[in-house]
Amino acid sequence: MSTDVAAPPARGIGRLLAATVAATTVALGLATGTGPLVGPVAAEFGVGAGAASLMLAATLATMLGLGVVTGPRAQRHGPRHLVALGAVAVPAGLVVLALAPSFPLAAAGFALGVGGGAGCLFVPLQAAVGAVARRRGPALVLATAGAGLATVVAPPSTVALVGALGLRDAALVLAGIAAVVLGACVPAVPAGGDPDAAAPGLRTVGPALRDPAFRRFVLGDVGLCAAMFVPYVHLAGFAGARGADLATGAALVAAAGAASLLARVAAVPAVARWGAWTVCRVGAVAMTVTLGAWLLADGRVVGSALVAVAFGCAHGAFVGVSGAAAAQLFGVTGFGLRLGVLHLAAAAGGLLGPALAGLAADAAGGPTAGIAVAVVLATAGSALFLRAGTRQRDDTGSTGPAATVDA
Repeated sequence: MSTDVAAPPARGIGRLLAATVAATTVALGLATGTGPLVGPVAAEFGVGAGAASLMLAATLATMLGLGVVTGPRAQRHGPRHLVALGAVAVPAGLVVLALAPSFPLAAAGFALGVGGGAGCLFVPLQAAVGAVARRRGPALVLATAGAGLATVVAPPSTVALVGALGLRDAALVLAGIAAVVLGACVPAVPAGGDPDAAAPGLRTVGPALRDPAFRRFVLGDVGLCAAMFVPYVHLAGFAGARGADLATGAALVAAAGAASLLARVAAVPAVARWGAWTVCRVGAVAMTVTLGAWLLADGRVVGSALVAVAFGCAHGAFVGVSGAAAAQLFGVTGFGLRLGVLHLAAAAGGLLGPALAGLAADAAGGPTAGIAVAVVLATAGSALFLRAGTRQRDDTGSTGPAATVDA
């Protein structure tokens, strides 16, 4: 049985990586980096900030949840038709936001179009890159650069466009940009798949989670992602509670995003030398340690800035490498499904961590309790995650004590 989707030639691999970075920068930027739209959406449609935030949360949940469907389908039937669908759906969602006469229609169109379109792009493109037989780990890490770039590019670009044009016209401009960029990426994506890419009995979430090692990987990922989202959601607000202004708080978040992007790039040679699982473990532990340092910073601007940069680096090493680590540990048979499950874990963590941290901070009357929640979640997640490497797979799908993929 083949375990690899037919790998593109060397030049095609370069085009595929470029398309993956470009497409994920646009699609994930629109699906995850549109927090600045909360205020304009609320004002345009006469709803509360909570309703507008729910629209963006539904967009993120749609994107992450689709991975368990689109990932396996991309491996079996090829990713090009899914990428083409995403290239249509993302601009369509923005057009609906621009033209909708009511908030429910705008929210549904944006969540299904942008979120659904991004869900057709992210995991299928990662699965396509995972089909590269040589240097799979570094290639998968490089492919995540678009996700990091999205957090740096999307928020300021969205703010600038909405400020200059208003929400509806800005949405139309973004729709045009998305259509051009995503449409240009479609020809670089493989059209064919491998019907044997998903092993018999490994086509749904349940059988995948029966593997104890993968189950530990996923549960650890839930805890780590729950902790990971706390700084991105609460760093600015917690700094403000200690006297920092809004611009300073936003700058802290941007610094974390920029550091994450740089760490993903730096992880490429590290993965080539030491393997993805080693680098990913270091990122998980470092993220836990930096969250502990956040407690010690106590909201001081200099300390918070140092923590933001250190956390961003750890975040990039963990998130940017986790897909490659999963390929190294469990092989590429069923890789699309496993990626989809990991995205569900991230979604669960994204819902759990910031909510618990916010409730704890409110109950205690200060941000320290919220940060402590993040530390506890990261520590528990790391403990499970680090135990996931009790067995490893090579490219043939056999088990063994040593990592051989991407060495």
